[in-house]
Amino acid sequence: MPVNDNDSRVKRTKKLIRKGLAELAKKKSINKITVKELTDLIEINRGTFYLHYKDIFDLVESIENSLYDEFNEIIKTVNPNTILETPIDILEKFCVFISENADAFVMLIGENGDANFVYRIGTVMNDAVFELFSSIYPEMDSERYSFTYEYCKYGSVGLIRCWIIENHDWTPRQVAELWLRLIARGVWGIMDKQSGGREEN
Repeated sequence: MPVNDNDSRVKRTKKLIRKGLAELAKKKSINKITVKELTDLIEINRGTFYLHYKDIFDLVESIENSLYDEFNEIIKTVNPNTILETPIDILEKFCVFISENADAFVMLIGENGDANFVYRIGTVMNDAVFELFSSIYPEMDSERYSFTYEYCKYGSVGLIRCWIIENHDWTPRQVAELWLRLIARGVWGIMDKQSGGREEN
């Protein structure tokens, strides 16, 4: 009998499984976690787990895909006509989303996390932002952009990691404001037409 993902009991079970995985990931690599360890921790039988997932890797992939899809939806809400006027708004949306899924982000970008997830999320942001800024500033120097955005992308991951793992008391708005200040001279800086091309020595 197919599992109804909209059933409240199914949702509770999946939430419990996800929470248990996040708890185990604080102590060891995701790749080393077993189904038995997880089901023993959250006190469900393995049969219940296998109703929803094939194995731990399928569970992790499901969590990553869900976060990725939601993150992509936030990207789609960006309005090129207003982003330069209120850039804080989109960053705060990112931060609220991350805060609401903090357990998953701690698990996936923490010390025992999945580097592929960081790359995947970073790539979709990179592609979306590149398209956005290209539409606003068609003369943008792609080489300068690539250097600047790669710097900001990995710096942003470090900022988020520090927030959700070490400084939980910061609000999404506070983090968004700091994030904006940190990238203001990076990604935002390439919008200055005076620095659009490669500097000559």
